[in-house]
Amino acid sequence: MCRMPRTVRQGLHWQTSRPCILVPKEHHIMKVNKTQLTTGPIFKNLVLFSLPLVMINILQTLFHTADTAVLGILAGDADVAAVGACGSLISMLVCLVSGYSSAANVVISRRIGAEDKEGSRRATGDALVLGLLSGVLLMLIVLVFSKQFLIMTNCQPEILDKADTYMKIYFLGMPITMLYNFSASILRASGDSVRPMVYMIISGIANVGLNFVFVGVFNMTVAGVAIATVLSNAIALSLALIAILRDGEYCKVEKKNLRLRKQETLEIIGIGLPSCIGGLSFYFGETVVVSSVNSISVDAMTANAISAQLDRLNYTVGASIASAIGVMISQNFGALNFSRIKKTMNIGMLYCTAISMLIGVLVVAFSDFLIGIFTDSEAIISLTKGRLILICLTNFITCSMEVLLNAVRSLNRPKSVLVVGIVCGFLIRSIWAWFVWPISKTLPFLFICFPLSTFVGCIIYYFIYRSATKKEAEKLTI
Repeated sequence: MCRMPRTVRQGLHWQTSRPCILVPKEHHIMKVNKTQLTTGPIFKNLVLFSLPLVMINILQTLFHTADTAVLGILAGDADVAAVGACGSLISMLVCLVSGYSSAANVVISRRIGAEDKEGSRRATGDALVLGLLSGVLLMLIVLVFSKQFLIMTNCQPEILDKADTYMKIYFLGMPITMLYNFSASILRASGDSVRPMVYMIISGIANVGLNFVFVGVFNMTVAGVAIATVLSNAIALSLALIAILRDGEYCKVEKKNLRLRKQETLEIIGIGLPSCIGGLSFYFGETVVVSSVNSISVDAMTANAISAQLDRLNYTVGASIASAIGVMISQNFGALNFSRIKKTMNIGMLYCTAISMLIGVLVVAFSDFLIGIFTDSEAIISLTKGRLILICLTNFITCSMEVLLNAVRSLNRPKSVLVVGIVCGFLIRSIWAWFVWPISKTLPFLFICFPLSTFVGCIIYYFIYRSATKKEAEKLTI
């Protein structure tokens, strides 16, 4: 008799005349604004689904830059510094719970692939409640401890009060932000990446406009920027919730499902917790490397900041494509279509690495012009180019790791994300910065640990992926 994972058995019944064939209780007709991920041409559908995700992440970066620019133009350097001082702290705190929205995406995608309509609706309701609760938890923590957190990050005393104001207002809106992140994940799980992009454009434009109103008209400086961010996120959330509430198919929101159910909650936490810890491990590893940069010189710090801005585009594009591949694999895992999973993996890996290599080459080719936008110092330009050439030309390795990461997470191997995060994200990078880099204290030599750690991550993930696909496929023949 055929055996299947418990999470994909729901909503299916056996056809008794032919063994091992699954017949869905209800047929699913995908809406025109959703990309079909379990049938049709893989490359075409992957491109159509991934392009809006790429645009979303690029727009987020641009709109964040606009916040800083408005403050720089209409306020003062202290206000810009105050917001900047909160950046890494916000990233770390959000990282504590952001993995759960990705986990919800995986859980819902699997059920959609299995054509388990009721299971998908339960997971959707569970995800919305979990998103709201995680946002409230973060809000309460920061409202109580924000000043202490900022002091721990060595925030300068002259900007501490401004930074504390920004943090508290920003995190007052964290329930809205987290609920939007989960809502967008739900839409993407159903194959809809276009509407989240549209909502990001609308909210981003609103954010820029509100920045000018609060900062320029009402002279609210950091408080105005924070309020503008919260209100623009509320706009995006409203649009996303309307889209989900109008969904009559797999992601339909029903009052009975707006609660935490044991099975769905444990499944989301089981995938999300390792992702959060793995992400934090990479964050701490990068912090160790950056602290080593800071020990070189002010020019090195500036060069690192400029280079990070320029190579972020490359990583953002690759990570967005990898996320799209993960959704496609999750749906096909739910559909038990392992031949399509392998094809998706092969095509997706080529697509992602090719785009990453192309962007890397272009950034390096135009590096003089791009760096010149930020500085005219010959010393800083030289240091920036050294780091930029190394990172941009090897970023395809990082993007390959992102593809494999999303694949193994989709194939129900979440613990591997935790292991790779600790080993590659923290240990390899920290050991390199502490013990190997002192041999030759140059910026390029320090950053060799980045492609090295992600290359090791690729190897680990590759063998886990091969083992997972083999074992899951064998379950169908038992």
